[in-house]
Amino acid sequence: MRKSMNVSPQLLQFAGSLVAILALAGIARALKLGGEPKLLQDDDVRRAAGEAVEGFRPVAISRDREGRGAILRDAAGRVLVLKPHGNFFAGRLLAATARARLNSPTALEIDSGERRYGKVSLDIDDAAAWAEVVNALGSTRHA
Repeated sequence: MRKSMNVSPQLLQFAGSLVAILALAGIARALKLGGEPKLLQDDDVRRAAGEAVEGFRPVAISRDREGRGAILRDAAGRVLVLKPHGNFFAGRLLAATARARLNSPTALEIDSGERRYGKVSLDIDDAAAWAEVVNALGSTRHA
């Protein structure tokens, strides 16, 4: 006499779904999709800035050492911060509510003042100068 194994339909559905998800993840990995974006050159920063804010043309750029973000200023004095969001970069023009602080001589933490965008940490050489620029946005001296 043969014993048959009864498998519930829900278990079969779960197993099938798991196999499908793992197969899709494998395909995405093989195609090198979804990797962490990097800003390795100033041209990468300019391109990401143009995608974030139409027509933004930086006159000053500072890239994170690992390429995980950047801070930029244009000729009008507007300051733009870029940070990774998925596999692209999200950018915000900083307003008077933005604040910056130094966590070390090269570690700049920027609070955008927007809950949805949050904070950005950058490891840059000129962190102190950029902290002054960001913190001056709320002062009456800023033009």
